[in-house]
Amino acid sequence: MSIPGLGQIAPQQPTTSTTRTITLRPFWEWRFEVPRSSSAATTTSATTTAPGNVSVGGGGATVRLTSGAAERDGTELALNRVYTFPRNTQSKLLTYTGATLEVAGAFVDHVAQYPAPEASPQLPVLNLHFALQELRAGVGRGGGDNTNDNGGGGGGGGVPGPRVMICGERDSGKTTVARTLAALATRAGGQPLVGSVDPREGMLALPGTISAAVFGTVMDVEDPAAGFGVSGTPSSGPSAVPVKLPMVYYVGRERVDEDVPLWRDLVGKLGSSARAKFAADEVVREAGLLLDTPAASVAKGDLDILMHAAHEFAVNIVVVIGSVELHAELQRRFENERTLHGEVVTLIFLDKSDGVAERDKDFMKFTREAAIKEYFFGDAKRTLSPFTQSVGFDDVAVFRTPEGSGFYDNKPALERADISAEMSHWTLAVMNASVNDPPEIIRQAPVMGFVAIADVDEDRRRLKVLSPVSGRLGNRPMVWGRWPEPYINLLG
Repeated sequence: MSIPGLGQIAPQQPTTSTTRTITLRPFWEWRFEVPRSSSAATTTSATTTAPGNVSVGGGGATVRLTSGAAERDGTELALNRVYTFPRNTQSKLLTYTGATLEVAGAFVDHVAQYPAPEASPQLPVLNLHFALQELRAGVGRGGGDNTNDNGGGGGGGGVPGPRVMICGERDSGKTTVARTLAALATRAGGQPLVGSVDPREGMLALPGTISAAVFGTVMDVEDPAAGFGVSGTPSSGPSAVPVKLPMVYYVGRERVDEDVPLWRDLVGKLGSSARAKFAADEVVREAGLLLDTPAASVAKGDLDILMHAAHEFAVNIVVVIGSVELHAELQRRFENERTLHGEVVTLIFLDKSDGVAERDKDFMKFTREAAIKEYFFGDAKRTLSPFTQSVGFDDVAVFRTPEGSGFYDNKPALERADISAEMSHWTLAVMNASVNDPPEIIRQAPVMGFVAIADVDEDRRRLKVLSPVSGRLGNRPMVWGRWPEPYINLLG
């Protein structure tokens, strides 16, 4: 049996209940992974962890907080509510005061134990949150110094709250720290602007994009991306109110170095959108910015990328995770830098948590496929019914970056694509522009949403297109990127 977008349903195997009780002391963590299949291997790590445990059950792990208090990346769990974590989830639950968990299902897990709170890698993150709250309170009281404006904190033209850029090498835990700081800020009543300029991650949008959105509501504990996934936005279907409406720009590449000029231009666009949001909303301006960045290292020469992002977003706090070398080099570069508000840039170093998991190619591929499926078909909590339509080759405008071209390589930013069977199963970005706009305007336009090419009939010159909602496609240009590649047939 097959369901469109979900593929074959595996035969159900009998399982045995494996419910266990886990007791956590203050600042201990329950670290877990829900495997992609029902076959899981026991894992252990570092001396701060107890021996690994494996329980194999149905399609995911269920967790119930029976006493105490616990949270996932800054978002609290409700007492006695059952939470289900889907396959391919890698995460942790942390308690500051002690907690008892009842867990069951398919997972690989262990408990990270620390002799004192000072030994926990989460304590510096919590202290950073409190420091940011002090800065936000200063903005709310009208504090702050502004060399470019009259009156530091009051009104839409004042200095925004802390603008924090989080950077580090690959798999250093940057995104987790960004999520945690965002969740803690919303719990304190703030509405921070959270952004990602890493096209590999695709925060609140499909992979291949950079984006930013205001976070003013509690994040979804059960979301595999812990609140950064596409389920938190209304672009593919109805969402909770108030919604997170991301500002999205389409890179269409996995790595920044594949088209640095394009990325730089789009980061500039996103930075301008952020400044406009601060000017229009005093609550967001007070809460400031949390910015996730691409993996960077001194050896690979990624410093210019980080400096560009810092300048475009007027960053005044830079958090470096795990890399002493990166911290030292950024400290040198920012030594004589001032923000556009005249502020000194503060650098903060955080140790990399021993619980950060390395994400292999298979994990990232599964995550990309799951995000695309969820965008069109929903998830376990919300089923969506995408619209399928057949359109002629001449009724749509599909553009693509010329082969081997950078953004300013004496070639057009985009050119009309020849529609062929090669386009099958690719996801295209629908741009907020007109088909008659110049290629440069189309390439730098915000993204309205995405469509998937389900089939190409070259003989009849027809496309079968899957979209979240019905509507004419011919009046909006679509951009065919070069990543993520088409791994799946959404219609089965």
